[in-house]
Amino acid sequence: MNNINIFQKIINNEILAYKVAESSDHLAFLDIYPIKIGHTLVIPKKSNRDKIFSLSEEEFISIMSFTKKIAIGIEKIIPCNRVGMFVMGFEIPHVHIHLIPMDKESDGNFSKKRMVLSSKNFQILSKKIKKSIQKNINENYH
Repeated sequence: MNNINIFQKIINNEILAYKVAESSDHLAFLDIYPIKIGHTLVIPKKSNRDKIFSLSEEEFISIMSFTKKIAIGIEKIIPCNRVGMFVMGFEIPHVHIHLIPMDKESDGNFSKKRMVLSSKNFQILSKKIKKSIQKNINENYH
């Protein structure tokens, strides 16, 4: 399969990703070139579609429910006014949702210079967000 994109390689564990949450159907991981600290990507594991509105109703509701849990976890760790959700998908032909901690509208500007973080900082941040997500899920579903 020569048409495997970077997200499929992350799903297949062929490429390192700083995962913050994973289910049988979805994966959330830190964007390695974030526009803000905590910028996270949420993807479906099984979809080969590149447009979110081409998902089935069930797939769409499922990824939105998963995304909400991730956003709540991010908001508890990263000081911000809200977590913005963006769906564009021009760079990689695989459905993906950007979650970005924001204090103002301009924080969602994808044309600005992206940050570079160290591997250690990514590891620390992903562990904190993962722990927050797990705590939130445990508090709300048990």
